[in-house]
Amino acid sequence: MSLQLRHQLTAIDRALMSLLDERARLVCEETGPPPSSPIEDLLARSSGDFPGQALRRVMDEVDAGCNAAAQRGVQS
Repeated sequence: MSLQLRHQLTAIDRALMSLLDERARLVCEETGPPPSSPIEDLLARSSGDFPGQALRRVMDEVDAGCNAAAQRGVQS
């Protein structure tokens, strides 16, 4: 793997982590039940490069992580 590609992947990973943290903070601010992931909309918007079933599993885990953060009361 080239150094340039490795840097690009690292930047994407960092952006994903930042977005996941932001999503968890927003879920924690919600006073009602945590929102569910709009998976069908995401699948419809996907280019198809990332497999649909894998996207479902990822979003299930994202939801679970955000719900766990909300239960802990994580605040920004």
